[in-house]
Amino acid sequence: MFEEEYDLKEEQEIDDEEVNLCFIRLVGEENDGYYRYEFIFTDKIDEAFGEDFDQKPACLVNNLMVSDEYITEIHIVKMKIKLDLIQDNCCFSVSDAIDGIVSIGWENMDNYESYPEDGRLFFFFGETISDVERKLAMKQIIMMNNNMSLNQAPHEEDED
Repeated sequence: MFEEEYDLKEEQEIDDEEVNLCFIRLVGEENDGYYRYEFIFTDKIDEAFGEDFDQKPACLVNNLMVSDEYITEIHIVKMKIKLDLIQDNCCFSVSDAIDGIVSIGWENMDNYESYPEDGRLFFFFGETISDVERKLAMKQIIMMNNNMSLNQAPHEEDED
């Protein structure tokens, strides 16, 4: 009986392992005014990095992206909220976000008349997928459950 309980506990620990947020990429603004983002997750959060992530400021480097080898899941988020992203920031590097100095994405408040009553949306490098889903749900936003494998990632060009 003890062995059975131990095996069950091991299985639960494996099931409880979550991927962590390592990058957010703006896909674009749609005709309906919604922004479409890729929320990119990894199961190697302690290793996740990309070329030029240490360049400061990040906005001087074109097409910053986490290296493909670290991408485990990509989820699409469509929302009216515009996010400021670390790769577009002219003060910090992506490495600063990895170190927790600044978040990788935060709600842009440029056109707001007042601070949002339900708080400002922001995401830190390394947050679990469940924490990201919880934050989005607080703003009535659902992360599309269409996890894409690396081969299907929309940021890669089709060779057809």
